Amino acid sequence: MEEQAVELEKESWSIDMKQRFDDELCKMRVNAAKNSVFLTKTTYQKLINDVQKSKMTTKKETRDYWLLNRYDVMIVENKSNLIYPVKEGVSTIQYYVTDTELFHVLHEAHLSIGNGGRDRMLKELSTKYKNITRHDIELYIHLCELCQKKKKGIKKGNVVKPMVFSEFNSRCQVDLIDFQSQPDREYKFIMVYQDHLTKFVILKSLTSKRAEEVAYNLVDILALLGAPSILQSDNDREFANNVVTT
Repeated sequence: MEEQAVELEKESWSIDMKQRFDDELCKMRVNAAKNSVFLTKTTYQKLINDVQKSKMTTKKETRDYWLLNRYDVMIVENKSNLIYPVKEGVSTIQYYVTDTELFHVLHEAHLSIGNGGRDRMLKELSTKYKNITRHDIELYIHLCELCQKKKKGIKKGNVVKPMVFSEFNSRCQVDLIDFQSQPDREYKFIMVYQDHLTKFVILKSLTSKRAEEVAYNLVDILALLGAPSILQSDNDREFANNVVTT
């Protein structure tokens, strides 16, 4: 019983959505150009008749060539279908869809790709149908309640803007280069102090990486240039904390 109720609810929702889709589609068609790809049932049937007549005509006129270049008729199970002429070497058949069939075609495609978005639907439909447009798909998705709920559920992440410093010695970095494998007498490390804006560098030779020695040389640099607003290091957190608290 519960499954039947769910199915009835889905069917009711689908019928309601189709009605709203058809109403909005009708408004769109009012402003459509006469040479647009939109087809009413009457226009669709007239094109089938005209194409069949043009194919039978021995002495073809300009309109006959125009029609045959854009349309063809294929009979499937005793039913005439308007299709795009199949070019040599191409096996894919593209059908034309009437406005009355449009919702059903869009709905089936949407479900078959797991409620996919506009681009996925366009890719899915463009291989089989000739006159379904991006605007048709966008209208369907706009009326799909599930799609709109998914869209609202996606929260925009906070964009963290990087801090920009426009003055020398506002943001600097201090790091150590290990030269223990190639020492210069008692000196085994080089302290690198660099300004982020100008890339200006001061080097200090160290006998060890003890926090006291690093801090002593750092104070010498700060006495010359002044303290930066931000002083950072790629060394581990313990190293940075020890230098600052020494």
